[in-house]
Amino acid sequence: MKINWLTFFFLAFFLGLIPISSCVEQCNGPCGCYPVYENQEFTISTFSSETLFRADRNFLIDPNRFYFHQTLYKAFWVSGLRELTLNLGEQPIHFFSNAAYACSPAASFSVETLKSIRLINKNSVRINENETLEVGDIINEKFIITQNFQMERKIEEFLKTNHRFQKNERLYFKFISKPDSNIEIFFDIEIELDNGNIYTFNSETMKINGG
Repeated sequence: MKINWLTFFFLAFFLGLIPISSCVEQCNGPCGCYPVYENQEFTISTFSSETLFRADRNFLIDPNRFYFHQTLYKAFWVSGLRELTLNLGEQPIHFFSNAAYACSPAASFSVETLKSIRLINKNSVRINENETLEVGDIINEKFIITQNFQMERKIEEFLKTNHRFQKNERLYFKFISKPDSNIEIFFDIEIELDNGNIYTFNSETMKINGG
């Protein structure tokens, strides 16, 4: 009888170790027993753009209306991409030191960085008594760029940040010179990435005034 109880005890003990050790192996990472995510990346295939009016939120514009130049924005964003990494699920401890992980889905960034932006004027237009845009002018200095409508930067300063695009992130251009009448500007936008790819938006327009 003693042998039977002893056998039962050791059998139960060792059977109990199997799920415990398995749990320890799966739950001793930085996220406990929850899924582990690798930092995700994607490669860019296309961009899109639109013009919008900004008040307390974004509004689509009326194409026949002129807007105060401080409230009209030209937006662009990544509209086509290819994922390079996926959720890895639960991983054994020996994988944790080989890559960066997060305990919840991390922000997804492009592998490419923004190298240059060129805004090229397409028609001659008088802005005010001191400024006139000529055909072919690079007009970057006439715009600021912003990500959130709160922090605004010169385009050349923004390019120094080696910006990597996020999913669903939009960047916005705003014309900063004050017109003295209703004017319409036409310009091309060239976006160059560090891999040499150039994306062009032809004959973008903005109808603006000085308020």
